[in-house]
Amino acid sequence: MATARPAGDFGPLARVEAERRGLRQAAVVIGLGDGGGNWIDPPFDAHFRLDARVIDWCHAAEHLWGAARAAFGAGAPQAAQFAERLEALLWDGRVADVVAALRAESDRAGPPLDADGRDHPRRVLANGVGYFTRHGADARHMDYPAFRANGWPIGSGDTEAAVKQFNKRAKGTDQFWSEPGVEAVLALRALWISQDGRWDRHWDNRPAYVN
Repeated sequence: MATARPAGDFGPLARVEAERRGLRQAAVVIGLGDGGGNWIDPPFDAHFRLDARVIDWCHAAEHLWGAARAAFGAGAPQAAQFAERLEALLWDGRVADVVAALRAESDRAGPPLDADGRDHPRRVLANGVGYFTRHGADARHMDYPAFRANGWPIGSGDTEAAVKQFNKRAKGTDQFWSEPGVEAVLALRALWISQDGRWDRHWDNRPAYVN
């Protein structure tokens, strides 16, 4: 399943695909995403009743390393030590300790100024405090020990690898598409990648291929 239409159109498509794959028979339904508040979260809220939300581990770790570089400087030994310590705390589910450590560095740097860009250390640290408070301390979207104990995935690598397969087909060098053309190609790509017989069923029912 794929589309080049606006993100708001993706939620109903995702729901239909989930139904096709047995959503109503699932004992537990989880939503796995980066927690960035971007286009992923609204479809979860609008189209799914989730038992739990899981923040992708790699994205959470990236936030920690970004905050560490903001606090101590890129390449500084202290940055790596700080990030590794916070990663260990996060892995153990001690999100409150992660937030406390980030808040201490944010307080030391001072609040962001209006002139500070997105990548300014003050803003990165303040955003890090908000991110881990919002998804960890407040909402338990980062309870990684419990997630692992339940056998739930904590990484979105498989999904991101699949997205690359779509991008490779539709976003190559010197490729230009009309809207109907790219929608057709993405639909066919989805049939192929699904590996559940849909590709063969599609072509078996096309008029030009029916004996």
